Amino acid sequence: MSQYVDRGLIEKYDMTGPRYTSYPTAVEFTTNFKSADYRMALHASSTDTPLSIYIHVPFCDTLCYYCACNKIITKDRRKSPPFLHRLKKEIAMVAKQLGRRYVKQMHWGGGTPTFLSDEEIREVITHLSQYFELDPENGEYAIEIDPRSVDEQRIKALRAMGFNRISFGVQDLNPKVQKAVHRIQPIEVTENALRTARDAGFKSIHLDLIYGLPFQSEASFSETLRTVIQWRPDRLSVFNYAHLPHIFMPQKRIRVEDLPSPEEKLRILERSITELTEAGYQFIGMDHFALPDNELARAQRDGTLHRNFQGYTTHAECDLVGFGPSAIGQLPGAYVQNVKTLEEYYDAIDNDRLPVWRGKVLTQDDKIRRAAIMQLICHFELDM
Repeated sequence: MSQYVDRGLIEKYDMTGPRYTSYPTAVEFTTNFKSADYRMALHASSTDTPLSIYIHVPFCDTLCYYCACNKIITKDRRKSPPFLHRLKKEIAMVAKQLGRRYVKQMHWGGGTPTFLSDEEIREVITHLSQYFELDPENGEYAIEIDPRSVDEQRIKALRAMGFNRISFGVQDLNPKVQKAVHRIQPIEVTENALRTARDAGFKSIHLDLIYGLPFQSEASFSETLRTVIQWRPDRLSVFNYAHLPHIFMPQKRIRVEDLPSPEEKLRILERSITELTEAGYQFIGMDHFALPDNELARAQRDGTLHRNFQGYTTHAECDLVGFGPSAIGQLPGAYVQNVKTLEEYYDAIDNDRLPVWRGKVLTQDDKIRRAAIMQLICHFELDM
């Protein structure tokens, strides 16, 4: 048994729970939270507080059956300009409330951010720099990449734009698993992308893996891990697949009988923790691993590790502002989430409204519980 996995406790408290990227979790957000509440939260943000910016690009070329992200499947690049027009307008609307602030962190996710062309990504960065103080030399600026969607030239171009951290979606290297989830990604494609990112000078390279996918087993996932360990990425996330086809329709294409049992998933997790820690990775919280010299590992050792909607992070002091459909923000005393669909997003922006869908004003009790939960999932301890 891994020192991190207590089977007795798991059996005793065997029920589905949230990943706690926030407390209260997003399911407790309410539509009673309106644009006026968001403006108040933005005004409450201190001008001395640095920002963490999240950009959500909702488009994907192909559908991955397991995916629970907010995305639009299309190959039509003509959808980009109308989206960019609204995105830039939203940035200007929010910046008007915040003032010119220093951006310590920036993360582009989706969808697939590289659905946009290099010129379009550069256009957004230029627009951001008109309203905020960007610092790619000292800030942490990350972008999520589908290795199938980029070549060597694109990866180098992203580095030249100021991105200094890169995250590759991998999920599993086994061809049978890839076919079952409709994401064929040859090992050579991932390996070449990782090597190019390293040669381009990215400061941190992150790989995403998922366990619990169809046809996975303890042995097969271990093979994926052995290859990944040889690549030596700076960070790894190993997420548990949640099969919720009644919520995420594409998951209906995954056969329940092909999924590993809960017991097998637990064995996969235990072995993953063992193999990665024996390979020199530090176990970060619930689902991340990092090399000892990576900033995440250092933050955990220093007691400054934090978790938000982007996962584990090193900068708890930042206010998080999200742009794009379904993007989530975290401000003093409040959470806010944008509307999900492009139609709703465009309608709000075109009518000069902040595209708020729902949010949550935090009570003092919420803040106390959040602090306790963050201590547990970041540092495995609770200071009473």
